[in-house]
Amino acid sequence: MSFNTDYPEYSSIEEHIRRAHAERSVAIAHMFADAVVAVIHGFKQMRAGLAHGIRLERDIHALQVDALFRRSLPHR
Repeated sequence: MSFNTDYPEYSSIEEHIRRAHAERSVAIAHMFADAVVAVIHGFKQMRAGLAHGIRLERDIHALQVDALFRRSLPHR
């Protein structure tokens, strides 16, 4: 494992990690952190998609209501 290429953010404490035999722990912690970031990103995308769908549904409903309202007005 090369800390300079795999985990550059830990290169300053590379020697301490090697002496503590914690290379595997760093890899597992990095995997968990990446998973949390991916889940948060997924929730943000899902929220944005739902908000877009609700906005689209409101626009369609507004157009339908407007069309019904125009038909109910007496023509001059």
